[in-house]
Amino acid sequence: MKKITVPVLNALLAAGVILILAGLLLISRFSVGLGADVPVASIGIMAGGAAIFYVAMTLLHWAVLFFLGLLVFFLGLCMTFVFSGLLPIGPEHLWPIAVLLCGICLLLTCVFKHRKIRGVYLFPALLIEVLGVVFLLFSLDVIKISFSLFMAKWGPLVLIFAGIVLVGVFFWQRNFNDFFPYDTDELSGLTDEDGKTFYGE
Repeated sequence: MKKITVPVLNALLAAGVILILAGLLLISRFSVGLGADVPVASIGIMAGGAAIFYVAMTLLHWAVLFFLGLLVFFLGLCMTFVFSGLLPIGPEHLWPIAVLLCGICLLLTCVFKHRKIRGVYLFPALLIEVLGVVFLLFSLDVIKISFSLFMAKWGPLVLIFAGIVLVGVFFWQRNFNDFFPYDTDELSGLTDEDGKTFYGE
């Protein structure tokens, strides 16, 4: 089988992105009725995110562009579904969803950059996801106490607990590095005064 050239691959990617956009927009339109108002701004945000994603995949190959493209695309998609009434939540609930999307996009960026999940991305992404879920519970009034009152009363303890967890992960990784998906190149700069690495023989 003849190898597909780079321009053809780029054209296939562009066509795939356009088809995905078209399909999502059709879902949004048919779900709320053809007579409903079109959320032009959110559709523009979604299209802009798709454009950034395409540039990251074909031209610049920057991880930060890949992250931003995915994040902006998913935010635009959520906004489109919210403003068209497809999602039964209000615009005020978008900010915790944005936090959740940051964690997801961080993991996807890790796969894009390294072709696998690595610990330096996994733990921050999990922490972001936990924060996003907590924020969403407050935003949806599942937790009845106000967020500002909760932070005033329990915020310092939450920060202390999060710090203890991160320090614990560090020391666990230092002594039991087989349990975490770290690679040797991530740990190569961590040496003691004698030149021995902390994490290996």
